[in-house]
Amino acid sequence: MNRHLHFYLMFIFLCFLTELAFAEQDDLHPHLRPFVEVIENQGQDPIPFVLTTLETADLILFDDAWHPALEPFQFYQSLLRTPAFREKVKYIFLEAVSVNRQHCIDAYLSAEKEDPTLLFPAFQDDFSGFGWDMKSYFDLLASVYEINRLLPPEEKVKVLAVNAPVFWQEIHTAKDLQLFRKSLIGNDYTMYKIILAEMNHFQSGRKGIFLTNTRHAYKGIKDKNGQYFWNCGTFFHQWHPGKTASIRFHQMALHISREISLDPETAVSTAGTEKYDYKWVRMLDGLWDSAFEANENKPVAIPLDNNVFGNTPYVGNHMHKAFPGQKMSAANDAIIFLAPLEKLHNTALTDIIYTPAFKKELARRLPILYTPAQLAKKLESFEVDSIEALIEKLSAARDQILIPQARMLPPKNAWLNKR
Repeated sequence: MNRHLHFYLMFIFLCFLTELAFAEQDDLHPHLRPFVEVIENQGQDPIPFVLTTLETADLILFDDAWHPALEPFQFYQSLLRTPAFREKVKYIFLEAVSVNRQHCIDAYLSAEKEDPTLLFPAFQDDFSGFGWDMKSYFDLLASVYEINRLLPPEEKVKVLAVNAPVFWQEIHTAKDLQLFRKSLIGNDYTMYKIILAEMNHFQSGRKGIFLTNTRHAYKGIKDKNGQYFWNCGTFFHQWHPGKTASIRFHQMALHISREISLDPETAVSTAGTEKYDYKWVRMLDGLWDSAFEANENKPVAIPLDNNVFGNTPYVGNHMHKAFPGQKMSAANDAIIFLAPLEKLHNTALTDIIYTPAFKKELARRLPILYTPAQLAKKLESFEVDSIEALIEKLSAARDQILIPQARMLPPKNAWLNKR
């Protein structure tokens, strides 16, 4: 082929591709285009993004945004299988386990033969009182166990429980339970201090990840008086600038309208959601979801500094009493998108922690956790006539399922009717 003709045809072909690209951009709604451009220009594959973040930050606070979510824990296991990650990270801190049960984790990880029963006390004595039966945690610890078997002692990954201690053997009445929950007022500071001490005030040269959720991960949300809502992430961000990063997994968002006045006799959970008028929503009425869909729903990590994602109005904990005008960039440093909300799963639930002895203990705890009226209502809702029968239903294993709340959200294009 004539050389000049060849270059001419190549030029025409490149012009065609450029026009096609602009045509695709022109198909985007003006409100959607800036979000898609951020994904295209600033988005990275999630694992390389985490590795890059760890070049400067010593601790990443991962906000799973929904404790039962499965996909974040699959992502953590992918990180553990990445040699470059293991070379940097030697600490995994768990919010879900109380510090007084650290010996259970140590016994499990150091056992000659893997024995999940060594973990049972750690997950039986959780804050809720029902037991922490999420299979995602057992799978994660099993991955650490297998990886550590291949590593020399000085390179093994340490898993550390950091939450406030729980002593269910000391809780015998509803009053005892109230006093215990009062003690949790300072548990964010407790977690901060435990993590900081273990990492030798960031002087050890080793890095870590903290697996938690929104209440403990956001870095700088302020109340109506302009004062910080202090939590674990805020302690780190304000007192050790540049040493930590808060990364949230894209998930349905908690939208709180107001606090509700409850009867003083009403028993509430440790999370305390009964005290709020709230709902689950999509970020910007689905504009975020539409942007990820325009990117073919490929997993992607996005920084939140100085872009339209980060400038999104804050939605989440304390929003009903927060200083107006705050943005998502005040809560987190980055977002990781793993899959569309409708395709995200609740982890499977395991029944292995519900031994005969623990079921007997649950029969003692339930009348402490609930008033007689609440317990009667729960029996009715589960169509059982005894606490023992209720425990059998509560302790049953369950396969992973799509998150029901996410599948009941308004459509992802609801933003089109509001802008």
